[in-house]
Amino acid sequence: MKISLAIFAFTCILSLSSCTSDEESKRQVNSAFQGQYKGTFSGDENGTITFTVSKEGTMDGELTSAANSKETIGGYVNFDGKFDMNTKNNFQLTGYLKHDKTAGVWSRNSLSGTYTFDKK
Repeated sequence: MKISLAIFAFTCILSLSSCTSDEESKRQVNSAFQGQYKGTFSGDENGTITFTVSKEGTMDGELTSAANSKETIGGYVNFDGKFDMNTKNNFQLTGYLKHDKTAGVWSRNSLSGTYTFDKK
């Protein structure tokens, strides 16, 4: 009985130590979405978005409004394509990045609209 209890305890400890968190599983070494993207946004504000997805899944780029104000935008895309990007001034885009055309909704405080990107 003591041996089977010891084996059970050992198995439990081993299984707990081999688990990875969801956050760790989302880390990427070679993102399937890496490359350059360009798009537009419209609604309460209008303009263009350009960004690059790195091999690690980080997203870095620039958002330019119709009034020619430019903001740096950054974020992260998971292995399944889910992404979140934002600027320091609270412009937020979220959705699923696709290998060709991506569309979704953006928001900034009480403003909102839609966006589309194409991979170059």
